[in-house]
Amino acid sequence: MVKFFIERPKFAIVLSILMTLMGVLSIINMPVGQYPDVAPPSVNVFTNYRGANAQVVNDTVASVIEKQVNGVEGMQYMRSNSSNDGSYSLDITFEVGFDADRAATLVQNRVNAAMPLLPDEVKRGGVFVEKVSPSMLMILTLQSPNGTHDGLTLSNYASSNVKERLARLGGVSKVELLGEKEYAMRIWVKPERLDALDITPSEVIAAVVDQNAVRAAGTVGAEPVVGNNAWQYTVNVRGRLAGEKEFGDIRLRTDADGTIIHLKDVADIELGANQYMADAYINNADSIGLAVYQDPSANAMEVARLVKETMTEFEQSFPDDMTWATPYDSTLFIDVSLYNVYETLIIAVLLVTLVTYVFLQTWQATLIPAIAIPVSLIGTFAVMDMLGSTINTISLFGLVLAIGVVVDAAIVVIENVERLLHESDKPVKECVIDAMAEVTGPCVASAAVLLAVFGPTLAMPGMTGILYSEFGIAISISVVISTIVALTLTPALCVLLMHRGMKPPAFLQGFNRGFDRLTAGFSSTVSFLIRKLVVSAGIFALMLAGLTFLGKTLPSGFLPDEDQGAFFATVQLPEGASLQRTREEMSLLAAQIQQDPAVDLVMTVPGYDLLNSSTNSSVGMVVVSLKHWDQRKTAELHQDAVLAKVQAAIDALPDGGGFAFSMPAIPALGMVNGFEVVLKDDGGKGPEELNRVLQETLAKASEKPEIAAAFSTFSVTTPNLYLDIDEERASLMGVDFGDIVNTINSHFGGVYINDYTLDSRNYMVMLQARADSRQSADDLSGLYVRSASGEAIRVSNLVEASIVYKPTSLLRYNVSGSAVINGVPAAGVTSGDAIKAMEAVLSELPQGYNFEWTGLTLEQNKAGNATVIAFSLALIFTYLFLVAQYESWLTPVSILLTVPSALIGIFAAVKLTGGDINLYTQIAMILLIGMASRNAILIVEFAKLLREERGYSVFDAAITAAKLRFRALLMTAFSFILGVAPLMIANSAGAQAQKAIGFAAFGGMLTATVIGTLLVPVFFYVFQTLREKFHRQPSETATVASIPSELVTENVTIDTTTDNVK
Repeated sequence: MVKFFIERPKFAIVLSILMTLMGVLSIINMPVGQYPDVAPPSVNVFTNYRGANAQVVNDTVASVIEKQVNGVEGMQYMRSNSSNDGSYSLDITFEVGFDADRAATLVQNRVNAAMPLLPDEVKRGGVFVEKVSPSMLMILTLQSPNGTHDGLTLSNYASSNVKERLARLGGVSKVELLGEKEYAMRIWVKPERLDALDITPSEVIAAVVDQNAVRAAGTVGAEPVVGNNAWQYTVNVRGRLAGEKEFGDIRLRTDADGTIIHLKDVADIELGANQYMADAYINNADSIGLAVYQDPSANAMEVARLVKETMTEFEQSFPDDMTWATPYDSTLFIDVSLYNVYETLIIAVLLVTLVTYVFLQTWQATLIPAIAIPVSLIGTFAVMDMLGSTINTISLFGLVLAIGVVVDAAIVVIENVERLLHESDKPVKECVIDAMAEVTGPCVASAAVLLAVFGPTLAMPGMTGILYSEFGIAISISVVISTIVALTLTPALCVLLMHRGMKPPAFLQGFNRGFDRLTAGFSSTVSFLIRKLVVSAGIFALMLAGLTFLGKTLPSGFLPDEDQGAFFATVQLPEGASLQRTREEMSLLAAQIQQDPAVDLVMTVPGYDLLNSSTNSSVGMVVVSLKHWDQRKTAELHQDAVLAKVQAAIDALPDGGGFAFSMPAIPALGMVNGFEVVLKDDGGKGPEELNRVLQETLAKASEKPEIAAAFSTFSVTTPNLYLDIDEERASLMGVDFGDIVNTINSHFGGVYINDYTLDSRNYMVMLQARADSRQSADDLSGLYVRSASGEAIRVSNLVEASIVYKPTSLLRYNVSGSAVINGVPAAGVTSGDAIKAMEAVLSELPQGYNFEWTGLTLEQNKAGNATVIAFSLALIFTYLFLVAQYESWLTPVSILLTVPSALIGIFAAVKLTGGDINLYTQIAMILLIGMASRNAILIVEFAKLLREERGYSVFDAAITAAKLRFRALLMTAFSFILGVAPLMIANSAGAQAQKAIGFAAFGGMLTATVIGTLLVPVFFYVFQTLREKFHRQPSETATVASIPSELVTENVTIDTTTDNVK
């Protein structure tokens, strides 16, 4: 088959061109993302119980729905939030890989079963079930640079125009307004005027309902008619009122003297907002935020592109003095980090080509692998596309590391062709045919070893399995394609480009002389180590001891923390603090953050609790958008440094506190980078007792040096005004209990009466007391309610007010009442060590309380076991493959004993760089199992040939094989090492991931080459001797006592790339 391509080189070239073109087309069309689709599917259940507090929602809605949903097929965990505003939200997280549509259907069925048991108010409003992405894709803002438009105007423009348009885009699942204030016709009643005119709020509401209504008046001349009727008319009367003036003219009462009391006599009327629970600011200027969430099945990069294109187009029709900005865009980090990896890939190809030229020393020989590299890498994308993979950092890292591997097969062919051209007088084509007959087997076997290493990773379950398999697929495909290229294109190009008489340039003669001296020193060292097995055993023992020590002391992690170009903060004032106080504190904070030279935009949303996705007057959200990475090259401009300064600024707030935090490496698994654990009240002892245990736990956690901060938004100390209504007295006075509650609500909370139409859109008409009349409980004295006899009764005579403390929201996790604890590791401490420290604290929980890790932390804990399994399977599969290849149980041991030489380099690199054993270093470990084994095979296979077919002694075979394979080994090693060098000096988006895998791969290959190459001949000598001791070989009768003198001369003809001695 190989001869076919040698005879028809143009066919081989066309085949490679087709593979390359298919790869290019796949690159254009393949989805792009930071990671493969590893986020677990999530389904959200949402409803609202208007007028209910958190406890009522928890008891009547949460407990009912969650009892039915609990244990639904594929569920990992579920968590819910019941808030004082009556809202209820339940998020059910499923196993990674579970079908999202099926998950939504299963949850919908369970919710349907719970519907008959829910309160009527909830059933009327509806319970909504949808599959969602739990993290924000991006946040957009609208602002008015010159202050022409206030927050209310911006909010309504966003609501009625921008939000609706974005929600229609493919891949967008939800658009949420941050700081939303929708238009409403506000009726601000004056209690003192109502008192003076003897009018109650209920009477005002009744008048508005009566006079702001759409009524049908029928039709004149409609069938049936009497006699002839030529015309038919629809009767029209005045419907809804058209503005503040018409609302002001609503008649409340006509006195006996003909005096008409209008609404404007007892209230101020304006076009205001339907609620004033949160604001939004960008750099302390009025704004409105739009949080865009993607559909779980959509590609983030594509959705973000559509959103930005739509906004750019929409901007042309914006009103004057209105612009938009993007304070948070999760895809910007992905885009820049992928660009950096592409750049690294190109640099790595150039460096590997340079190394190839230095060793092969002719441009013709160098050009062939230089062509083979892009064909192999680009062709890989075509197969990845067929398998449903995406272009992401994991797969691209696989290709970067594969560069040194894919070039090796081509080099094996070229070296063998060069040797035969020098040894024989045959035509070039015949030499190439002979060379391919010798190397085809080793090339295929070499590729099979790497496939054996990565094969087990392709079947691993869960998130870690997906990440491992994505890397394994990229490496495996590139190795297979590079082998195909080596057996098709490379021999064809050898026929076209190579000829006798190719001489290296003069400037490389010095390199050759130095390399000869290095080879001689290497041979002497190997000879010494074989003769002094005690020394070799000591070196190996020291290496194992170092591995053991480093393995126990190196910290563990999951994914490295990155400078993502933006981070968040939550500001917490004392419980019950007014929105005005929160707004003032956050304004001070934003002004200070803006002064940092690394900061681009600061978005603040007073009144919005990011971690609970709910409104709270004493909490605020901050989004800090940093300048581009190219403008932040120094350490003081790095995200970590800016975040620390923001945290210091928060701590220095005169009336508040809070926490600044970066997003986790996988945003779909939470909001806070660090660890996340749920404290569960399995004993059902109630929120107050749970809070006590929570505070004790947080206090203990703060004493741990591994934990910089541990915090929770759970609180039961929010002050509430409790009104104890004397129902018996009210009944005696003829006052209905419901009228009392409605009157109080209309005064303090606001009552939705009916609707008002503006620009073809309906908005609320709301009644509430004027701001200066609802500042304290004393304002109850100005409220009146009408008795059955028509008498106005002062409300304060029927109620007694007191301050109580209640939670603003109640959380449940897997049915139990709970509180979420987020933690940030101390500087220089990995997430794994912080988790261990927190686990020690949680082990002391009192009876009736338990804990569960959740989000990214849960996946990190799962990954620990998966790594051990992956590593073990890689070793087992490699061993079994080698047993099958060599028909020996002992020979493969001499190959696998070189694996520790790679691991010690990885561990040492991690230790010296202050890193941790994370996903990227683990991937490097699995790859280096294959690379170390591959290098050892080059020596062992040739040594076996010398021993079994040429009759060399075990000692001589080991030394000769090591010496003659030395150049090929170093070329592969230098190609690999320089291929990963660009990763080690990364200094932009995604730099930490690049450094983690770069340093690990560099260190592992360096020690595998320096130490492993020295020890492989020793291991071969030991295990071949043992093998022959127990299984006598026929070749023993032909054993040669020493190396023939001709083998150490320059004229020796030994193929260093195959199993043949000439």
